[in-house]
Amino acid sequence: MPKSKIIRAIVDDEVSLAQSLTRLQVIAHDLKNKELEKWAESELVGYASEDDVPEYRHAKSINFTYSGINNMVHQVKNVPLDPGFLGMDVLEQIADVRFTQSITAFEALLDGSEPSIHLDRSIFANEVDKNSNGGIQCFYIGQTIPKSFIQNALAEIKNRLLKSLLLLEEEFGCLDELGIDAGNQPSSKIERVNYEINSDVLHIQVDPPVQKEEPMGSKIAWNVVVPIITAVIGGLLVIIAQTLLGLPTP
Repeated sequence: MPKSKIIRAIVDDEVSLAQSLTRLQVIAHDLKNKELEKWAESELVGYASEDDVPEYRHAKSINFTYSGINNMVHQVKNVPLDPGFLGMDVLEQIADVRFTQSITAFEALLDGSEPSIHLDRSIFANEVDKNSNGGIQCFYIGQTIPKSFIQNALAEIKNRLLKSLLLLEEEFGCLDELGIDAGNQPSSKIERVNYEINSDVLHIQVDPPVQKEEPMGSKIAWNVVVPIITAVIGGLLVIIAQTLLGLPTP
């Protein structure tokens, strides 16, 4: 069982993901893990347009509905729209949807009883009118994304958050203080833990920590101490053997 209250609270859904990410952000800052700190911050406040958005925030969809006029006569509402009427250029722009909003705004997309959300793509109404030779006039175009995608993405965020905290607890003990006193930890340990989180949890391609060369003084001391210890143990074994055999000892 985890020792940290913050971990148990996340598992039991007693705290929001936003609160938990804030706590992780503080710990990541203490450990100088810029990748983990950036991930927590981006999930909290949203991703910038130039940021690489994690794969779990990418949705693929070519499902569209529209409201408008069909065959220049019939008024329709929320009926399926053949994606071919949008044209390949438009589909290449919008088929891959990047959800960049903050964690609270992302969670809010689950509000309501509808099984899906609909992204407004009405700006492309002229493309549909042109590609249908005027046969379809759209007042509204919606791109359909099932809410199960958002649920899965939130579950992945929670999973990465928990795995990070569990690994940190395993290495540094209870996390219920404000942060981790990295000054009392070996730098090699911090580098190793940061690498494990970034590569195994966040799936970020990072270089493994450099194996630091043991100081020359330590090597020399160890080379001197080992032969002495070996000689002492060997001498003791000879004395013990002579005593057991009744032979005179020096």
